[in-house]
Amino acid sequence: MKTGITFRVTRYFLVVAALVSLTCCSKDESEEVKDADGNTYHTVVIGDQVWMKENLKTISFRDGSWMLTQLYDDVEWASAGAACCIYPPAEIDGLDNEGEVISAYGRLYNWYAVDDSRGLCPVGWRVPTYDDWNQLMTFLGGEDVAGGKLKSTRTEPVEHPRWDSPNTDATDAESFTALPAGYRTSLGAFEGVGSWAIFWTSDEYDASFATTWEISSYDAVMDYSYDRKRSGRSVRCIKE
Repeated sequence: MKTGITFRVTRYFLVVAALVSLTCCSKDESEEVKDADGNTYHTVVIGDQVWMKENLKTISFRDGSWMLTQLYDDVEWASAGAACCIYPPAEIDGLDNEGEVISAYGRLYNWYAVDDSRGLCPVGWRVPTYDDWNQLMTFLGGEDVAGGKLKSTRTEPVEHPRWDSPNTDATDAESFTALPAGYRTSLGAFEGVGSWAIFWTSDEYDASFATTWEISSYDAVMDYSYDRKRSGRSVRCIKE
């Protein structure tokens, strides 16, 4: 009789332990991280990586120093060092001011901000490498489907943040919530909000270009490219 009781008690504790383990380790279990400006980000576990679920918003480096910002003038942007900018609210139907744009899509950074030794991401976090993004893409099943699994399902006409229709094959299966912040060219033009989510890596290609990964509203593809370092792109941080 004692043996039977012991077995049932042991089995009970094993089941409870398993449930607790599943609860604690769920990819939907999110911690909160703050950047140097006090902006709060949620996180998600995908495979053995931990990613931020929102685009970076800070204008400060890890040590509290500021980068150049508010560079709406094309010439200033094209010649800037480490800098960030905001997609102009006047060019986004449904958003009225800079604060709404930042809240919805974050800021756009040039690669000099990404590469700055003062650190763009919070302590314990970093800008992902090409290999980090490639590992994520591979884990999700390859370049032909990974973009769809990362894209938010929010699609026009819902309020911002959202993708333009058709937002093909978007499932946000991993709760990464990729959003189309668009981009800024090296000469200063703003393009692609609603249609493109393009993220910097920390990897340089050559003296003028660095590597990015991109997702569009038109298909489920996630692919890499090379963009001019003076371009403005989104940043997602990965846990060190």
